[in-house]
Amino acid sequence: MKKKIFYFFSSVFLILVLFLAFDYIDVDTKYVNRNIIEFDRKNLNSRHTKKIANYIRYSYLKIYKIIDGNGYEDRWGVEKPEERLKLNKIEPIKIIKKNFTKSLYETSEYETSNNWYRSHGNNFSTRFSSINLVKSENASNTKLAWVYEPKNKIKYTKNIQANPIYFDGSIYTPNSVNQIISLNPKDGSENWVFDANDGIVAKRGLVIFDPKKNQSLPTAVAQKQHNPRIFFTTGEQNLFCLDAYTGELIKSFGKDGRIKVGLTPIPPVIYKDNLIIVDQQSRLSVYDLFSGKIKWKYKINKDNPDLLFEDFYKGSPWGGFSLDEKRGLFFFTTGNPEYWHVGIDRPGDNLYGNSIVAFDLNKKKIKWHFQETPHDLWNMDLAAPPILTTVKKDNKNVDVVVVASKSGNTFVLDRDSGLSLFEIFKERSPVSNVPGEKTSPYQLKINLPEPICANKMNKNLLSDLPYVDKKRLEKQFATLETGFPNPPKIGKKNIQLAGCVRWAGASVDTKNNIMYVSTDQQPYLVSIIKHPNVIGQFTHKWEKFLDEKGFPAVKPPWGSIVALNLNSGKIIWKVPFGEWESLKSLNIKKTGTFNRSGITASSGNVIFASGTQDKKFYIINSVNGDELWSYKMSHPGSAPPLTFEYENEQYIIVPAFESGGKKIYAFKSGVEN
Repeated sequence: MKKKIFYFFSSVFLILVLFLAFDYIDVDTKYVNRNIIEFDRKNLNSRHTKKIANYIRYSYLKIYKIIDGNGYEDRWGVEKPEERLKLNKIEPIKIIKKNFTKSLYETSEYETSNNWYRSHGNNFSTRFSSINLVKSENASNTKLAWVYEPKNKIKYTKNIQANPIYFDGSIYTPNSVNQIISLNPKDGSENWVFDANDGIVAKRGLVIFDPKKNQSLPTAVAQKQHNPRIFFTTGEQNLFCLDAYTGELIKSFGKDGRIKVGLTPIPPVIYKDNLIIVDQQSRLSVYDLFSGKIKWKYKINKDNPDLLFEDFYKGSPWGGFSLDEKRGLFFFTTGNPEYWHVGIDRPGDNLYGNSIVAFDLNKKKIKWHFQETPHDLWNMDLAAPPILTTVKKDNKNVDVVVVASKSGNTFVLDRDSGLSLFEIFKERSPVSNVPGEKTSPYQLKINLPEPICANKMNKNLLSDLPYVDKKRLEKQFATLETGFPNPPKIGKKNIQLAGCVRWAGASVDTKNNIMYVSTDQQPYLVSIIKHPNVIGQFTHKWEKFLDEKGFPAVKPPWGSIVALNLNSGKIIWKVPFGEWESLKSLNIKKTGTFNRSGITASSGNVIFASGTQDKKFYIINSVNGDELWSYKMSHPGSAPPLTFEYENEQYIIVPAFESGGKKIYAFKSGVEN
C-alpha cells in the first residue's frame, strides 16, 4: 500500500515537473541570433505554471536571504543614496562632428505626391504631401465633401487609429466595425468591404504593395504576375493579405490569405520581396512577400533567459517603422519594458527598450541603437515612428533619423552611426526606496533641440487659472515627488508628465526641415504598492492630477501644435490645440485639450489637424500656427488625416472614431479667392 501511495505521488510530481518544463521551453529553428531551444520564464503560457513559478521564486528568495544575507541585501535591498552621490553629476555623450552620413536622397523623394502607399505616407514616415491645392490663402474655402458611416450601426469595435492610405483612385482604411473598406474618393461609397472577424483590424496602419512601382523585385516577370495587395495585422496575431481591387483574400498567401505573425497593431514594411515586422514580443520576423512563408527571425531584446525572473517584457514598437531602401536599413522605435513603474525584476538598462534601433536587413543584425531612458520607471516609451529625412549641418546635407518622444525630447541622429547632431549630456539620477529596485545611475539631459513639452515638474508649472485654489494646489504639491528623473517611491506619490508625443508622431516638411507635431500634457500621480497577487512583489497604481474642475493641475496649454526647425533645434512657434466649451464660457482663452490622432502637413503652407476634445477638424497655417478654418465633427478625430488629389481637387480624409465615433469625414478644396 505504501509503495502504491509513493508511486502515485511520485507520478503526480513527475507530471507536474514535466508540465512546468514543457511550458518553459520554446523551440524555433528560424532565429539567426538565438539557440533553437530556449528555456525562459517568459515562455510560460499557463496560469498554473506561472503560479508554480511564482511560488518557487518566493521560496528561493527566502532561502537566499537566510544563506547569504549580504548578497541578498546587495541585490534585493534598498539602494544607498551616498553611493550614487560618488558619481560625476554630468557626463557628456559622444556626438557626431564630422564624417556625417552621405546624403543619398533628393528632398522630393521624402514627400508623398499622391499615392499614399502606407500609413504615414511612405517608408520614410514623413507624412508630408507635395499637393498644394489647399493653401493658406484659400483654406477658408474648404468644403465638406461627404461623410461615410458603416451600414452596420450597432456593432462597434475599439477606437481605430490607422492613417488611411490612397492608391490608384481608391481610399483604403479600417472602419469602426472592424472591416477593411475601399471607398470611392468622389462620394465615399463603398467599392468593397472585407470583414476580418478577428481582433482589432489594422489598428495603427496598413500598407499596399504595387508590383509595377516596386523596382527592387528580383525580375520583371515577378512584377507582372501579381495584382496590388494590401497587408494589415489584427489583435489576434494574424497578418492578412487582400487583393486591392476586389477586397478578397489572396489564397496563395499563407493559409488562405493570412499568416500568424505575433501580436502587433502595425503593418509590415516591404523590402525587396520581403515583409518585415516586429511584434510585441520584440521578435523581428521576415516573411516572403508572395507566399507568406517565414524566412528568418531575430530576437531584439538584449536579455538573458532565466527560469525565475523575466528580466523584462515587451519594449516593442507601437507606432510604426521606417525603411532606408538604398541602405537596407530598417528603423523602429521601441516601447517601455513592463511593469511600467516597477523594474525590480529587470536590472540594468533593459536594452533595447525605449530605444531607436537601426537594423541592417542584409547583414541580419542591429547596426546601432540609441536609448533615451535606460531602466524606464516613468512609462516613457518611444511610441512614435522614426522619421527619415535630410537636414543641413555645417552646410552639408546629412541623412538623419528624427524621433519625437513622450518626454518632449526630439532626437536628430546620423543615419549611419546613430550619433546625435546636437549635444547631449547624462545627468546623475536619484535612487529608489523600493527594495530590489536598481535605478539607472544617469538619465539624459537635452537642451537642443528645444523640448516641445515639459518633462520635469516644478512649482512654477502648477495651474494658475482664475478659478484654481492655488494654496490648496501648492499644499498638495508639497507632498509629492516631482517626477522624472526622481523614480516612483513607496509612501509618496510621484508626478508623471510623460505623454507629450504618442503613437501618431510628427509630420516633417523635408524642403524646409521643419517638424510639425501635436502634443498633450496630461499629468498623473503614481504610487508604488505591494502586488495583490504575487508575494514579495510590488506594482503601481495611478490617478490623474487634476484641479477642482477636473482639468489638468498644470498650466495650459494642455494640448499644442509645435513647429520645430530641425537644422537649428529651435522652436519656431507653439500654439494651443483645441478648446473646452466650459472654460470658454468662463472667458478663459484657448487652453488646448487632450489629443492623440496626429497631424498631416502639405506644401500649401497648411497643417491638417484633428483629435481635440472639441471634436473639430482644423486647418492651421504652417508658417505661424494661425487657425485658418475649422469644422465641428460628431466625434474627435482618431488618426492622422490622409490627403490626395482627385479630379483636380485636393481631398482630406479624417477618421473620427474617438469616444465611440463611427464616421469618416472627407473635405475638399474650394474655389480660389
